[in-house]
Amino acid sequence: MPSHDELSDTERTTEELAEVMFSGNVIAVCFGDLLTFRVSLGGVDVFVRHSLTEDQIGDLGAGFGNGQVKITMPPALRPSAPMPVDSGEAALLHRALEARRMLLSG
Repeated sequence: MPSHDELSDTERTTEELAEVMFSGNVIAVCFGDLLTFRVSLGGVDVFVRHSLTEDQIGDLGAGFGNGQVKITMPPALRPSAPMPVDSGEAALLHRALEARRMLLSG
């Protein structure tokens, strides 16, 4: 059995997600090209995907010569509005969190 279940099927019920999680699998929910949520009994992780600019790639390469992993991050941008997300993916994340809560409380 695989160690995780990459779900793209937003139609799974909370109970089905609980079964997936109970068997030790991770539920991955992607919000566009920016965020990935990984929900399991062990916790909820969020990963931010960020493409490096040419300058950042240069800094990264130069750092290895000095035994460092250096990523220069640009100043944070002020959010002007909430990030729009696919309603199906948002519903899947909600059900995955509910499934996790059900398993941990029951």
